[in-house]
Amino acid sequence: MLIRPEDLEAIDSVVYEPQKEELIGRTLFSLKTDVPAGAESYAYDTMTRTGSAKILAAGADDIPLVDADKRRQRVDIYSIAAAIRYSAQEVRAAQMAGVPVDSAKAIIARRAIAEKENRIIWHGDKKYNIPGIVNAEGIQTLAVDQGAKTSTKWADKTGREIVADLRKARSLINRLPGHTANTLVLTPAGMEALEQEYNSQTDKTVLEYIRSQNWFQNIVSTPDLEKQGDAGEDCFLVLDNNPAVVQILLTMDIYQHPTEYKYPNNKIPFEERLGGAVVRYPMAIVRGDGV
Repeated sequence: MLIRPEDLEAIDSVVYEPQKEELIGRTLFSLKTDVPAGAESYAYDTMTRTGSAKILAAGADDIPLVDADKRRQRVDIYSIAAAIRYSAQEVRAAQMAGVPVDSAKAIIARRAIAEKENRIIWHGDKKYNIPGIVNAEGIQTLAVDQGAKTSTKWADKTGREIVADLRKARSLINRLPGHTANTLVLTPAGMEALEQEYNSQTDKTVLEYIRSQNWFQNIVSTPDLEKQGDAGEDCFLVLDNNPAVVQILLTMDIYQHPTEYKYPNNKIPFEERLGGAVVRYPMAIVRGDGV
């Protein structure tokens, strides 16, 4: 029993209207979508700047030189794919009831692709040499200090100690000319740690204190930062999410291929083309390890 176009209405809705929580990476970073879907790779430049301007004394000619260290990087582009299956009887039952086939399977397929996309965005894929934001070459790394309990873990630290860790990471970006640390990414446990009180003299939580200081425009959590520190510890990221710093290379958004029928099942493949994170200025990303 073949699936008719009208039987796919519910599936189409699920595929092309993703849930907001699936798109953590996409909500933080701009998408680079002008690369053709047929491309196998993409090349771009990463840059670090040296030198600075100075005030010249009258008659002086010792103008300082500034330069940019430019390195060409190349990322390969791969397909992320998943498929769902409907039996001939499932299709017959839906058609008899006059309703589209159940979209629950499409939700699972959409979620599987979104989870893989987010994982690649954050820490890439070593097997396929896809870079991720958390381990991109040239980002700044920070081993967080021990607290009063001689532990680096936020679960063992006071609110003030956690804020000190974030302030230190933030300052590493804010001292870069033209860059502002506007984004904080945490593990779910890290986000939970921000719910403790900032200190005993206030009823504000650490999260409320940080927000009152207007340090970050974006504060989000993702399990994709768990155990991503150099020694396998949890980490956090503080960064400038400007497109000049990082973008997500998406050459083809999720696409529903034609149904393949082989009795007694209908198979519907879904595909996305992704190159991962394009990190052009890695110094504007700080990873804090040991939390």
